[in-house]
Formats: sequence, structure tokens, C-alpha cells
Amino acid sequence: MKRTRTRYHHFHPLAIVTAAILFLVGCSQQDDLVIPVEPSYADPQLKLDEFKQKLASGTDGWQGLLTPKKGKMFTLFFTLDNAGEVSMLADADTVAAKTFSRSRYRVELTQHVNASVVFEAGSNLERIPSIVDKEYAYQYSSGDTLFLLGSQYGDVLKLTKTTSGERQAYETRQLKSSMQQIAKYLAAVRYLSFQPEPGKIIQFSLNPLARSVYNTYLEQRAKFFGSDYSYSPRGILLKTSPSIGGYEPAEILWDAAKGSLSTYYKGQRMELQSSTLPAIPLHYLLGDEYSPGTVVPSPYAQRMPGWSPKFQTQWLIDDNALMRQENIALYYMVLDLHVKENTMDLYIYYVTPESKFVRGKFPYTFSKTDDGIYTFTPLPIETGTEEGDNASRVKDFLPNILGAVNKNRFHIEFYDAYAELGGLIPQYLSVDDADIYFTGFFY
Repeated sequence: MKRTRTRYHHFHPLAIVTAAILFLVGCSQQDDLVIPVEPSYADPQLKLDEFKQKLASGTDGWQGLLTPKKGKMFTLFFTLDNAGEVSMLADADTVAAKTFSRSRYRVELTQHVNASVVFEAGSNLERIPSIVDKEYAYQYSSGDTLFLLGSQYGDVLKLTKTTSGERQAYETRQLKSSMQQIAKYLAAVRYLSFQPEPGKIIQFSLNPLARSVYNTYLEQRAKFFGSDYSYSPRGILLKTSPSIGGYEPAEILWDAAKGSLSTYYKGQRMELQSSTLPAIPLHYLLGDEYSPGTVVPSPYAQRMPGWSPKFQTQWLIDDNALMRQENIALYYMVLDLHVKENTMDLYIYYVTPESKFVRGKFPYTFSKTDDGIYTFTPLPIETGTEEGDNASRVKDFLPNILGAVNKNRFHIEFYDAYAELGGLIPQYLSVDDADIYFTGFFY
């Protein structure tokens, strides 16, 4: 008796993707930093006196950028009074961003040589998720900016004098407002970008949960940069400023009235435009930001959005012929591009009449034009190998599926499948036949 399509019920639809995915995870570990004690003054008391004077000169308070050795960057604002009390905000969470903690502080020599500020228990430093230093040794200054180093963990604290206007912004809870409004905005948009010049695109992907921003820069080819960030009353402060074609962003500004983000590019303010799809075409990103492989399931296994009626009809002709004539169940096709080598392995996964799940390998080379048109050229099947023999077994039953790949040039583009699948998927669109297009899963 021949088996029917009920064989598909033995496989969960997600197996379509997971059967083709291998994960490699690497991890590394660094030893704790040992901070040497090196007095830079013949008399440490002189450095302590200088440090006290500089701290006292910040009559409107200090904005701090705290970069823990382990963890993200955080923004602080604090004022120091003469009675030894520090009032502090931190963007650790919205409570610490709006409610001043009040605790004790000391400015003293530690380890007999380090001019240090010590924040005692009860400050908003304790609300920061990672354990951070509470004692910071003065290193040096540059104008109105002081550079301090944590004595226990080596956390870096950069202090900048605030103006009366900046102090007012913190005291009127604009730090908390900035955090909430930006997080809400980012939850509603997917991709942000601006095009400063013809042929240049700078794209931003911001993750408020990870407090990170990922930049993709396109000028002939794609480049990638990433940074952690913290919040300020003005918007977002970047931990590192990548050099992107002459653009070195230090912050991203929030416009509460417009409900938008902007940045400065060569002195000109540029508003970040939101879009549902990435502004940079997918063919620039395959093999770097996005996996170059695509899993294309049989409609009997999982219905996909973004298939043309013509391609689906052609697929089903081959699919049904395999089942009817050979009792073979076709599950999915994998287009596995090797970008650097300009080769592709096309895999056909199927279940044999003996209930064995196998794959056949069809090798290809490919070329790509500057505007992203792919041409796939089949190579001889490697007979005498298991995957080659599996391919030979089904080749003559797949004239339409293989013919679509062999006879058409393709654009590979993003397809918006958020509504159906919760994300972006790749779509192959024929340049030669507008009625042939199909989608799959990244893998």
C-alpha cells in the first residue's frame, strides 16, 4: 500500500527550519583587571587638594558616564554639598532616573596615594544591574571633564560639569521622560536610517532592552558597527563613536515634540527615517548581517507567504509526481549560498519509501551584478557520494523546481512576514519572469 501525505504530520512545521540549522557558540573569559597604584604627584595631598577644588567647581552638578568593566554604560547626574551629602540620579531604571537618592560621600586619599571620591551606601549606584565600583580614583582632567577609575573593578567614570540648564533638565525628570519616550518609540518602529549623500545609507537598529545600537553603513559595500548606549535628557549617548565615512556620532537626539530621533552629520542635523524593511538591500548583507541560506518548504509541509501562484503550481507538479511515481515525500529545498566562493549548494530534503529522511546535493556556481541580480549555473552532480546519489534519484522528477532556479536570474530581497511569521524572510524574485517568486526562512 502506498503511503499518503499523512507522513507530513510526523514533522512539526518548525522542523523545516531547525533541520537545516547548526549553531556554533563560542565563549571567552577575561581575567579580572589588576589596577596598579602609581602616584603621579610627589605629594599625594596636592593631588587631593586639586581634586577637591575641581569637584567643588561643579556648582550645577556633574553628569557622569559610568562604564563598568562588566556590563553596559550608564548615565549619572549628581550634586555634592559641603555637608558630605550626594544627590544622585541614574538611568539604571525609570525610578532612579527621576528620584534622587541621598547618601553620604567622602573625598579622601585611598591606599595613601589615590585622590578618590567614595560613594557610601544608599546611592542610586546600587540600582545599576551589574555590581559597580563605589570608590573612584582621580586620574586626570581635560577642561571641564574629569576622568576617574574605580578602585575595585576598574570601572571608568567620566564626569563633565553641567550647566544650569542641564541641571534643570535633570531636576525636572527629563532623563526619565527621555528613557520612557524613546523606549516606547523604538517598540513601534523597526528600522531607522538616513541618506546623507547619494550612494550612502546609514542604518540604525536600536535595542532598548540590550541598550545597544547597531549601525550598518553602505557605500559600495556594507560595513557594520555596534555600541552600547545610555540615556540623557537630550536622547541617547553612545559608548563608542564609530567612524562611518566621516560620520562619528556621539549621541542620538530625541525630539519629544516630533516624536523622532535625529543625529548630526558633518554639522547638519539629519532626522532618522523609520521603515518597515531595512533601507539597505539584502544582497549587500547576505553572509554578514543575515545568513545567506534559505529554507524553502513544500506547501504540504508549511504554507509560506510571498509565493507566486505560478511557482506554487510548478512546485506542486513536481511534488505530486514524486509522491505518485516514487512514493517519495518532498519536504523542502535549501539554497545554501557561499558568498565568498560564489558557489551554492542546493539541497533537496525528502523521505524515501523506506521512511529514511535524506538530502540530495545539487552544486552550483553563481554570479552577482552590482545591483544584486544573481545568476545560478548548475554543476555536475557528485555521483558516488551519498548526497550526490540522493540528488540523482530525484533529479528527473524536479524539472519545474530545478528549472526555476536554472533558467531564471533572481533578486533576493526582504519580505515583510511580521504578520504571518513574526519577522523578515528572504524572497527570490525572478528578473526574467515576473510570475515566478517565492520565499523561505533564513538559516
